[in-house]
Amino acid sequence: MNHINFRDNKLVVTFKYDPALVAAVKSITGRIFVKKHSHWEIPAENALEAITVLQKHGFTPTLEAKRLADAQRAEIAISEEIKAIPAEYTGELPLYDFQKTGAKFLKTLPHVLLADVPGLGKTIQTIAATEGCHNRLVFCPKSLQYSWEEEIKKWCPGESVLVVSGNKLDRSSCWRSYAGWTIANYELLLHDYDLIKNHESDHGPWEIIVADEATRISNPAAKTTKLLKTLKGKKRVALTGTPISNSPEDIFSIIDWICPGYLGTYYQFLDQYTVKEPRFNRIVGYKNLSALSEKISRFMLRRTKEEVLKDFPAKTVENISFELTPEEMRLYDAVRLQIISEIKDLMVNKATLGLIPVKMLRLKQVTDHRALITGKTESSSKLEALKEILAPIAASGDKAIVFTQFAEMAKILLSELNIYQPRIIMGEISAENRQKAVEEFTNDPECKVIVMTEAGAYGLNLQAASYVVHYDAPWSVAKLTQREDRAHRIGQTKPVTIYNLIAKNTIDEYVMKILHRKQKISVDVLQDVERLEAAGIGEEDIKAILRL
Repeated sequence: MNHINFRDNKLVVTFKYDPALVAAVKSITGRIFVKKHSHWEIPAENALEAITVLQKHGFTPTLEAKRLADAQRAEIAISEEIKAIPAEYTGELPLYDFQKTGAKFLKTLPHVLLADVPGLGKTIQTIAATEGCHNRLVFCPKSLQYSWEEEIKKWCPGESVLVVSGNKLDRSSCWRSYAGWTIANYELLLHDYDLIKNHESDHGPWEIIVADEATRISNPAAKTTKLLKTLKGKKRVALTGTPISNSPEDIFSIIDWICPGYLGTYYQFLDQYTVKEPRFNRIVGYKNLSALSEKISRFMLRRTKEEVLKDFPAKTVENISFELTPEEMRLYDAVRLQIISEIKDLMVNKATLGLIPVKMLRLKQVTDHRALITGKTESSSKLEALKEILAPIAASGDKAIVFTQFAEMAKILLSELNIYQPRIIMGEISAENRQKAVEEFTNDPECKVIVMTEAGAYGLNLQAASYVVHYDAPWSVAKLTQREDRAHRIGQTKPVTIYNLIAKNTIDEYVMKILHRKQKISVDVLQDVERLEAAGIGEEDIKAILRL
């Protein structure tokens, strides 16, 4: 007799050997053969899939296994109903209708990935969904810890919030305490793991664990990811506007955290959804992405701005092109030729190809400001172009965010733009001072500019700005969009204008072409035009930029 039993939180499948039955079992996600017991095991989360497949082959599930499958079938139905029917909300937070749906989705389902595009208020939806809960733990990038605290205090002033920070002794005291909300950065999983586990021993499992900017756990081999998966939480919630920032593989680890085993092992996932080049075993494409989308839709809710807010302020993009001076162009060509001489060996070695974009950052630095290369006080055509843009913005009473990927350039901008009383957010600025800079930029009418590196590109709310200037552009469209969405987000009442500063006949011009090309790649997993790009740039792009 062919049986499907449920024990030790997994399905155990037994049958007399038959190649057709083996093939059927192998088609089920996450199955493994346990040689010691001569049976197959399937993660409990795949009970519905397993029973649906195996009953067609004469397998009989036990009552417990059938109940588990029925519960999963009901969960899928609830998920679809919440997405389809406008949700009611009886709390006190001022939510848009789509946020009410998001809050209900978060509150109702046991495993959730809220993947709304940046700017739609994932934080407030999470706060609304967890009203009445206790012992909530949020992991987020360090730069967002105090943003979370600010939002919770703003909307739920009676809630106790504890931000874990300071030295080891301070943090130890924090982890021994109990609060409605505990906010920690991902790095503390490495530094304070024993303290976090002690908190679990003293206070029991966390009622809810939230992973904000969940791309931080998209690498299943990373120690941070592995440690997070060991923490005990009755409910797990992942938040990210870019669940696939580089490739569809990114989503595996996020889903595996909120619902362990649901997508099988990482190698089973790759086998099911990727196409590999046989000779080098490299991923060269993807397959079955529609099936993957359908499989994870039970957990995932994703809305775009265009879908949910028909009157969302417009965003316009304008490229500001200018020419470098002859002196700047001579330095640019000298650096370009130097890079060519350095990378001849790298161009033929696939293993070291990834080092080339790092070297090419020097070309970006030349177009930004020669001082980044020479260390001397120099003039800068791009800086002058920026000043011309900012003057009318400030005169009209508006504010601007200026992004650069170089910390030293940010410091130069802070000095050169002092007439606008600028604030700055970069890696070496503490989380407390970053939040202070945001508040001053928002509330001080004399402060017209805030300068940011990528440290400020995630999660911060800067609706006071209606202009965003990319002083230089990252390789990644996802990062570009994250920058812009600091201003183009819920709460913005003005149209947002984006300026790209582009030095003609340089790397600036070519990077914008790369970004435009990659912006159009469709990803079936997200069922929209996701901004997907390779981790770096291709060999042909490199040759074109260096004019080889």
